[in-house]
Amino acid sequence: MTARTPSTLGAAGGRERGTPQDGAVDRLGLAASPPRLRVALLVSLAGAVLTVVGVGQGLVVDSPAAGFGSGFLLTVLAVAPTAAAVLFVLFGRAIVGAGVLTGAALLAPGLALVDAQFLVDALQAARPEMLVPTSLAALTPGAGAYLVLAGHVAAGVAGVLAAGRAGADPSSDYFAALDSTASVSRRGAAVGWALAAATISVAGLFFPPFRSDNAFLLAHDLVDSPALVRYGGILLALTLLVGWVAAAGNARPPTARGMSVGLLLALAWLALPQVFAVAAIDWLHFERGGGLLTLVPLVVLVGMLFVLRGDREPADEPAELQLETSPLHLLTGVLGVLTGVAAIGGAVGALVVVEGGDQPASYANRQLIPAGIVVILLGAALFTRWAGAVRPAFVVSLGAVALVGLASLDAAFTGTTIPGTAFNMPVVTAEVHVGAGVWFAIAAIVLAAFAAVAAAIAGGAERDDVDLSERKLHTRVAIPVGAAILLAVGAFAAPMIVAPEFTAPGIFSEFRLASWGLLIGFAVVAGAAAVAAFSRPVRAAGLLFGGAVVVGVHLLELPMTGDRVADASAGQGTWLSLACLVALVAGAVAAMTDRTE
Repeated sequence: MTARTPSTLGAAGGRERGTPQDGAVDRLGLAASPPRLRVALLVSLAGAVLTVVGVGQGLVVDSPAAGFGSGFLLTVLAVAPTAAAVLFVLFGRAIVGAGVLTGAALLAPGLALVDAQFLVDALQAARPEMLVPTSLAALTPGAGAYLVLAGHVAAGVAGVLAAGRAGADPSSDYFAALDSTASVSRRGAAVGWALAAATISVAGLFFPPFRSDNAFLLAHDLVDSPALVRYGGILLALTLLVGWVAAAGNARPPTARGMSVGLLLALAWLALPQVFAVAAIDWLHFERGGGLLTLVPLVVLVGMLFVLRGDREPADEPAELQLETSPLHLLTGVLGVLTGVAAIGGAVGALVVVEGGDQPASYANRQLIPAGIVVILLGAALFTRWAGAVRPAFVVSLGAVALVGLASLDAAFTGTTIPGTAFNMPVVTAEVHVGAGVWFAIAAIVLAAFAAVAAAIAGGAERDDVDLSERKLHTRVAIPVGAAILLAVGAFAAPMIVAPEFTAPGIFSEFRLASWGLLIGFAVVAGAAAVAAFSRPVRAAGLLFGGAVVVGVHLLELPMTGDRVADASAGQGTWLSLACLVALVAGAVAAMTDRTE
């Protein structure tokens, strides 16, 4: 009888667990995979087959035709996670393959809820790749819908089986390879970028997938979608954020890469057909980016994770904790990203809801989109080595959330308490209440306050530890800064929009809830500008850049909300805001080119 060849990695190979031979990690194929991972691959394959068969049979009885020839696309999307995992395993990347199954499993519950809409009311599903209703007659769920749901369940089970060490024996090559690839190199930067990209993707989930000219196929944003789609979408948003952070921050880069691929391929099942539908169907149109906003940031992120995360710790990686990656900066970054998420939620949600009547358009919250995106990007940058330089800009930019958030609350509360003033419509026969956008806006303001406190504590610790130099006035920065402060008075006190029979909230007149936002905006910009004149060049530039963000968001009031009143035109505040923005940018440039301390 022939003896079994000793493993190059196992204990029989004469080495300690966790110290494999060089290059052995690249040779973990199917034979070296633990039995549980092999079972996971089979379960995943079964789930893909169930999904393909279910789509082929039709999700409803006597199903109307799909809006375009989607059969091949849906087949590819159904088998993509399984195929990717199998290919990685066959090419000797078993750990990456296991990560693919794990990442796909994270989104399986949310996708199952969204697809379960076909069991409740297929007319409200808004899935042109599956079917396009031709009447309002009720559609009976078919066997295909249950098979598709079973496919999602199988994907979840496969991920559970493949997660972690997949039941690998402690003396096996697979177990040892997981130890040998442990690395925290550039993990903080990867987590920061993952938060930023995933948050933009989540914003895409909240937007309507498309705009339809067909009365039988109307798409809604996530908040206004049917219950199962809404809850499934919210679950997808949460698991997407958590999943990408878990993937980017995983201590084992091969697992991180695999999870990122699995998350992307699983989300493609929902988002990619939306893109193809808009491209193939004349009466469908892109709405705020649609599926592209959901997918493109994640495609970029997958590529970045393959570059950022190395299999082993670099030899010159510093062992000590750097101030820029301290827990305070990490906490501030998390709070910042959550603030941005809440701000975008406040922008896409309705401010006022009229039961039994036409829904009024929400204008005041639209500026929360640029404010939220900037806060997310700056918050994500706090996970990088540039955290100390970015923090001043991040803190000041939070003022934009308060500025627009309070204006949004003012419009919502006015629209629900005084008939016929906020949205130029009589509110006398229908029940009126605030919408989801109000609660998101409140959450954004509260989170911004916590983020500012955390950033202030982090800044205080930094000044105590490394920033003990005496401060002096920098003349080349002080000149544009002084102009910016003077211009900021008019920028926030003067009306941004003028129109017949329209009175904008102000600081010295028509003082109401939105006026507090104007006061906060002015105080933040003026305070940051004044401090910048006495700060070191890098900090001064950051403070002035943050002030420019606040003024820039304020400057967007006319182009983004001007449609709320007839014959709207730029007021004095718009021109003064533009001049203030120029002065702040000039001050930031002067600070960056200042070679003195």
